[in-house]
Amino acid sequence: MVFNNKVKYTAVPLEADDTPTKKTLCSHCSPYLTKKNISAFVIILILSTAFFLVACIGGNFQSKVCSDNNSMHLISKPQNKYHMQKNLKIAHSRRRLPHCIIIGVRKGGTRALLQYLKIHPDVQVAPDEIHFFDSNENYSKGIDWYRRRMPQSFDEQITIEKSPNYFVDWNTPSRVKMMNASIKLLLIVKDPFYRAVSDYVQIRENRLEKDMEMEEFEDLAIDPISGNVRINYKAINRSLYYIHTKRWLKFFPLEQIHIVDGDNLVLRPFEEMEKVETFLGLRHYLSDDHFVFDRKKGFYCIHRENGAHKCLNRTKGRPHPKIDPDVMNQLNDFFEPYNQQFYELVGKTFKWPKAVGKRSLKRKH
Repeated sequence: MVFNNKVKYTAVPLEADDTPTKKTLCSHCSPYLTKKNISAFVIILILSTAFFLVACIGGNFQSKVCSDNNSMHLISKPQNKYHMQKNLKIAHSRRRLPHCIIIGVRKGGTRALLQYLKIHPDVQVAPDEIHFFDSNENYSKGIDWYRRRMPQSFDEQITIEKSPNYFVDWNTPSRVKMMNASIKLLLIVKDPFYRAVSDYVQIRENRLEKDMEMEEFEDLAIDPISGNVRINYKAINRSLYYIHTKRWLKFFPLEQIHIVDGDNLVLRPFEEMEKVETFLGLRHYLSDDHFVFDRKKGFYCIHRENGAHKCLNRTKGRPHPKIDPDVMNQLNDFFEPYNQQFYELVGKTFKWPKAVGKRSLKRKH
C-alpha cells in the first residue's frame, strides 16, 4: 500500500469577527485617505495655482486676476488690459526714460494737462516734478537716477514727465537733446498777462504761509522810478514765449514741439486733448464723457467711471487780485510785439489779450 505523504487541508470558514482588515491612518478616517493620495492632491493644487498665475500674467487666459485692493479674484467680464495690469507687478513692466516731456510753461496749465493725459490707458506719467535737466545737482546724479524716478510702464505705453521750469532754463534744451534727440515736447501757453498774475499769486501764497511779506504785483512788474516794465522780473520773463521758444528751436525742430492752448484747455479740454493725442501718436481715447464742468470751481474736472469727480487741488484756480487797469494795459502793450513774434515762430495764432483794462488818466504807483 502506498501512502501519499502530502496532506490536503480544507479551509475552515472564518467567523465574521475574524475577518482580516487593512490598517488605516486613523480609526475614524476614510480608507481612501492615504498619505499617497494626500501628496497627490497637494501637488495638483500647487500646479493648478501656478497655471492660473502664469495664464493671467501672460494675458492668454480668458479670466484675469486683479483687484484694486491687491487681493486676488477672478473676473469673467473683459476689462481694459492696462487698467488690470496697473494693479499687478508684472515682470515685463519696467521704468523707461520719458518719450515726452511737458517743458512748461509754469502756470500755463501743466498740471491739468498731465492729469488729463493720465486718464489715457496708453500713458504713464511721473508723479512728481523731477527737475533733472534744470538742476545741476540732480543732473550730476546721472541718467540712471533719472530713469529710476519714472513710473513702471509696459511696451505699448509711453512715459511722460513734467517740469515747467525746463522752458526757461538755459541748460535744459541741450541736455534733453543729449538724452534723446527725437523726443516729443509739449508746451502749454496762455494769455501772457494772466499767466504772469497767476505766477505772482502762487509765489505770494507761498510767502504768506511762511508769514513773509510780499509786494504788490504792480510794484514788482513796473519800475516805480522809470515807469518801465521790469523784464527781468520772473513772472514777466516767463511770459515772453518768443524768447524761450526760439532757444528751444535751436535744438529741436518745430515738428517735435506741440503748442497747447492753455486758455482753450480750460474751456474745451476735449478739443485740446484730441490734438495732443494726435501729436503723441496715441489712439483717440479721451472723450467728452471724461470731463465734467464744476460750476463751483469754475473749471472742468475729470469724470471717473464710478461717477466721482476728480478736480485739481485747492491751489489751482486761485482768485486773482484786482490789478490796476493802467498796469494791465501797459503790460498788454509790452507783451504784444513778443506775442506777434511768437505767432510767426510757431505758425499759430492765439486770442491775446483776453481783456483790456479801462484806461485812466493817471497810473497808480
